[in-house]
Amino acid sequence: MTEKDFTAKWTELIRGELKNFPDDFIGNDKCQEILLPGKILFLPSPLFNCYQIIDENGETIYSTDDHFKAKYVIYANRIKPVNLKMPVSELRVYEVVRDYEKYLDSILKEIETDFKITFPASKGFKRASAQIFNSLNLVRH
Repeated sequence: MTEKDFTAKWTELIRGELKNFPDDFIGNDKCQEILLPGKILFLPSPLFNCYQIIDENGETIYSTDDHFKAKYVIYANRIKPVNLKMPVSELRVYEVVRDYEKYLDSILKEIETDFKITFPASKGFKRASAQIFNSLNLVRH
């Protein structure tokens, strides 16, 4: 097996089992709705403790002083929705983001374990995991 075969195998495996964010993580929380453009979004470094999510044209789409709300929007944008449900409670936003990041980390640990078994002498795990996440449009901030 080559590293290319490995990344293809894991991409398909994850694609088949991947939980949807935020729907699989918010439950019955009271939510507010946020309108998004259905485009690729970016989270640049904060400016004066304010997080501004921008689109590919540099237009500000969402602005917040809460890092977890910004991450929530970026994680949810994987499928480029136009309507996004976000819990009203800041604590729940934090918990949902934390749980999702733990989920992503557990996926990375599984991939790493398999990679080390399959390629014990290789140092290409970071490249392989980045290719897998990119193929699935996953990000981990």
